[in-house]
Amino acid sequence: MEHLLRDGAVHRAAYVDPAVFALEQERIFRRAWLYLAHESEVPAAGDYVLARLGPEEVLLVRQEGGALALLHNRCAHRGARIVTQPTGNARQFRCPYHSWTYRLDGSLLGVPLADGYPPSFKLEELGLARVARVESYNGFVFGSHAAQGPGLAEFLGGLRSALDNMVDRAPAGTLTRFGGRLLLEYRGNWKMFMENAVDLVHPVFVHRSSVEATRAHDEALHADELTQQGAQMYLANGMKGEQWQDVPLHAFPGGHVYMGGFYRRGVIAPERHDPVFERYRHALVKRHGEEKTAAVLAVDRFNNLIWPTLSVNARFAALRVVKPLAANRTVVEVHCFRLDGAPQEMHDLTLQFVNLAASPASLIASDDLEIFERCQRGLESAALDWIDVRRGVLADRREGDGSIRSPGTSELAIRNQFEAWRGYMAR
Repeated sequence: MEHLLRDGAVHRAAYVDPAVFALEQERIFRRAWLYLAHESEVPAAGDYVLARLGPEEVLLVRQEGGALALLHNRCAHRGARIVTQPTGNARQFRCPYHSWTYRLDGSLLGVPLADGYPPSFKLEELGLARVARVESYNGFVFGSHAAQGPGLAEFLGGLRSALDNMVDRAPAGTLTRFGGRLLLEYRGNWKMFMENAVDLVHPVFVHRSSVEATRAHDEALHADELTQQGAQMYLANGMKGEQWQDVPLHAFPGGHVYMGGFYRRGVIAPERHDPVFERYRHALVKRHGEEKTAAVLAVDRFNNLIWPTLSVNARFAALRVVKPLAANRTVVEVHCFRLDGAPQEMHDLTLQFVNLAASPASLIASDDLEIFERCQRGLESAALDWIDVRRGVLADRREGDGSIRSPGTSELAIRNQFEAWRGYMAR
């Protein structure tokens, strides 16, 4: 794969070639730790979530003793899918084809017409195949097809702080995923979403229509509180280049990166002092004390990217999970979390943020998806083979925590992600 990268540039084949995508499935998505679900989705024995782990469909199951099992959703007999519902509870798993029945740990419990099998047929030698590794970090469950490699905490590296901060923002010390899931699908490569999430040059251009519409309706800034917050979110995308330059980017080994926050007014800013927020802050102080509460709320970031497929927004208690389906086809799942112990209005803020910024109905998300598809169409043309990603390279600075820091308008994130891509693809 070295021929697809050169100093400050990426070959278009990294985005459009099906053979490259197939190799990514084997060398990245069958090796890296990928987000599956949250423990709050499987609280009781028999609870399960149907998920996708790279190219495979898997079942995350809470076993009788409380441990988690991660099983391939494929019968050991003829390969039929065992489960079709996205979530549920089961005492056992039964194949709909020939009724082979499995325990929650995937072991084979029984088969019909057992006396028709030869002595060499052993129940204990068959069962649902297990995924090599499943681990939970602060309630967030990840899986990996690779039997060996870095543990989850090591893999997360500097981005552990994003998951820690989301949990720290919950007055009860726990999170609960709530609601369904939103799905965004676009005809473009999966890397485009991860790159764009911390590209701070595009908002003023790509999202100009929503910025200008908001500027034309000043009354939105004087309406009810939620409408004001929405207007402020749209206006923030209209910041000038020098303002985006002041939003820091921090890139970590493994392709992970986070951007600083950029919302500066109202409920979405750190200095919020309305009665709802004061009740919320008081509940946090009861858990953490004044000093730690101030530190938790002072963490001012927007998108935290755990490469290759997870975007975390701790302040708004939301996740976006990238699901690569083909070189030119990607689905993004959006999940909301309840900060247990927080006022209901804080959960309303999460829903509002997702609807405005990340849902299929979002003006912002629809702009981004349109740009991804335009880029994909353009890259499929052989008119120009190389993509330049050198913007901001002279400003990169190594920090004491091992990250590289650069101004917000830098393409540091893309360079960092492709450095991780190179490491996986060369193995």
